[in-house]
Amino acid sequence: MSKPSTKPPTFVTAAVEPQDYADSPAHYAVATCDHTALTKIVSTLPKLSDANSIDTEAESIAEERLAEKISAVLDRRDNPLKETPLHIAVRLNDIEAARILATAGANIYLQNAIGWHALQEALLRRCKEITPVLVYHGHLNTWSKWRRRLPRLVGALRRMRDFYMEISFHFESSIIPFIDRVAPSDTYKIWKRAGNLRADTTLAGFDGMNFKRRNQSFLFINDVDRPDVPQGSLLVVKHDKKQVHVAEYQRIGTPLTEAQIAKDCNPASVSRPGVDVSKAELVNCKNWRRQDRTEHVGKWKSRVYEMHNVVLTFRECKLPAEAAELSSETEKKQPKKAEEAAFKKNLRPMLWLTEQFPLETEELHRLLDILSKKLTAVKRMREVLKTTFPPRTFPVKISIPVVPTVRVVITFTKFIELQSMDDDFHTPPSSPGHEDENSGGDYAFASSSGGEMDPFEIPRGYTWIRNDPTSKKARKIETTTSKKTKSE
Repeated sequence: MSKPSTKPPTFVTAAVEPQDYADSPAHYAVATCDHTALTKIVSTLPKLSDANSIDTEAESIAEERLAEKISAVLDRRDNPLKETPLHIAVRLNDIEAARILATAGANIYLQNAIGWHALQEALLRRCKEITPVLVYHGHLNTWSKWRRRLPRLVGALRRMRDFYMEISFHFESSIIPFIDRVAPSDTYKIWKRAGNLRADTTLAGFDGMNFKRRNQSFLFINDVDRPDVPQGSLLVVKHDKKQVHVAEYQRIGTPLTEAQIAKDCNPASVSRPGVDVSKAELVNCKNWRRQDRTEHVGKWKSRVYEMHNVVLTFRECKLPAEAAELSSETEKKQPKKAEEAAFKKNLRPMLWLTEQFPLETEELHRLLDILSKKLTAVKRMREVLKTTFPPRTFPVKISIPVVPTVRVVITFTKFIELQSMDDDFHTPPSSPGHEDENSGGDYAFASSSGGEMDPFEIPRGYTWIRNDPTSKKARKIETTTSKKTKSE
């Protein structure tokens, strides 16, 4: 249950003492406002290649190693306040130091001891000149990091067996009657072929007892002949509106516009949700004979565990709307304080681990890496699974507290290994969407072969929505027929 805690400070108020950072050249240069020394440090760092040019796993691994060398200099946090050099620049309101660090690839999203990353600190301190710099470079650096990782992620997908899988989400409570009428259940249907992935969902996410329902599919495209979207694109297919959104189109290395930067510089609040599993411990559940508890989840025999030392934390600071209009002098006379809310809750997730599931936990992580970008329900699951499991085990069932009296239960209910036949990929008859296009099914995709459907074809009659960075309005492209797509 939620525990009231001592109210943490809004941000670090201690003075910057250069001697506290003598062991880190980058920290010391910022703390002493020595821009010449900081520029020299940055000039000695290795240079990363254009993220768009990284096409192979070998190139991806090489670039990641270079990125680690850069991070070892610019992102150090081995000090009592766990501050990066960028945190120090924000504390000093040193826009030049912030620009040098952000341009060089400093990680804007590393948290200090209080729990805020550099951009959040800049927002809370109302550093109006630094904030746009961090928003601009944070956007490009985040995309570049994703693009560098993409060949490794796709390579991992290709090495997996092709499969169709179902994962059920349902909510249960020992106190609230008829919880299933309040909390919606869903079954995620997932197809994997070569470097491509598709997931059908109706439960987009949940925050406490607030649920997001959307009838949609996600297509992660790599190994199909589709010239209309870049490889590595994530398509969001909205069935209710019959639209296809290219989710990553606007982030293909394109800088944010001034309007987009201004929007991100004026949020209503700054928040920090998170699940800490750094000290998590798996504890065997016992049956009435005091033996290790085992159960069958579907056809998979599993051991039942509790996860101890898992902590859910949340902190939010609501920024006064008028604060952005105040000058520093006016604010000294009429200080505007942010409204704060914070809580910490100990969780006791339960896990059913099996040694019989066809996938490995590390392979599951690769799938979750892709889907968690758009599905908060998957993101919550991924956070809990960051801990280390016994070798060769797979979490075939997970029970996570949502509120003190309600849990979400995530169960892997089906796994079918698929074989390619004549370069065509077919949907299992037992899976959703295996029905005529005019039957009105939620997931009825077009089939150009007249038989089994190809889950990676674009639906007929759907409208493409592309967010064009060069235009203020989204471009709409009507599709009346679907093209046959084949694996390479």
